[in-house]
Amino acid sequence: MHHPKSILTLAVCSLFIALAAPAHAQEVSLGGARQKITTASAVRARTAPDTTAAEVTRLKLGTVLSADARSAEQVEVGGKKEYWYRVALPEGGGTGWVFGGLLADYDPARRGETVRRIVEERLKAETMSFDDGVDFYNFVEAALAGASGAARGELELARLHAVNFAAGAMGADDQGRPSKPDFQKAHEREIYYHELAGGWAVKSEAFWELEKKYRGTPLGDRIAWDAANALYPGECESDEVCQFLRLQDTQGQYLGLYPTGAHAPEALQNLKEALASQELDASLKNKSNEQYARQEREALQKALAEVRAAVSKANAPERAEVLRRLEQLSPRGTR
Repeated sequence: MHHPKSILTLAVCSLFIALAAPAHAQEVSLGGARQKITTASAVRARTAPDTTAAEVTRLKLGTVLSADARSAEQVEVGGKKEYWYRVALPEGGGTGWVFGGLLADYDPARRGETVRRIVEERLKAETMSFDDGVDFYNFVEAALAGASGAARGELELARLHAVNFAAGAMGADDQGRPSKPDFQKAHEREIYYHELAGGWAVKSEAFWELEKKYRGTPLGDRIAWDAANALYPGECESDEVCQFLRLQDTQGQYLGLYPTGAHAPEALQNLKEALASQELDASLKNKSNEQYARQEREALQKALAEVRAAVSKANAPERAEVLRRLEQLSPRGTR
């Protein structure tokens, strides 16, 4: 027969064991150091593998870490299901726990491949905070130091996008003066303030200048399309002639350089829709010698000639229809 006091003592001991078990079960040794790299900016390292644990520090994008343990179970954070990893923090900062959804395995011998994957993932973001944009820029700049060939070109393009992310998050006062004057001064040749958009952006000329270095290559195709879709100065509002001229100066320029490129069908379709405007016919038929009317007519004739030259080299299905419409807008067709 068991004594009631013995049963109570056994129950209390079992409770302590049960409470203590999670502390030991929450980590699993990795059997040695495993290198990891952060894949996001401002990654939080915590005192325990939990989002409610105290924050030890924040880690920059591309920080290489050494992990020696992981959590026993995967958890979901921000839509990602992963383990937490205990890592040695930089500069003798002790240890901390970092969520694995913000880490990737790292092999120094394959650093270029890892950098490429991180850059591709970061470029999927629609926007970034100013600090994250600058962090991305610094990561790309560091990677450029040892890059060459096509890999370097990919990073040069990513660098422009990183500047654009940071610039887009940079505020301005009523006079358009930047909230981050040091950044603006460092990149004044690449960025400008778009008054109507109320923000800063990389000039399309910066993309076109980079495209020249890789013209005729798949990378050049990508850069040219990014250039064609960069924020364009000014505003056309409902002026359809202005809209066509702008489209010719962007996607028309792309089509002229890459008539069979990856985005040629899309550019051709957009030009086809813009060319359908009857305002183009009216502008060409307007024989007024008033300065604005004359300048618009001359600009339109020049743009149509450039479109014709580009479209004639394309092979997309819309080619024939666009050429017919161009013929209607030619001097013979507008008589």
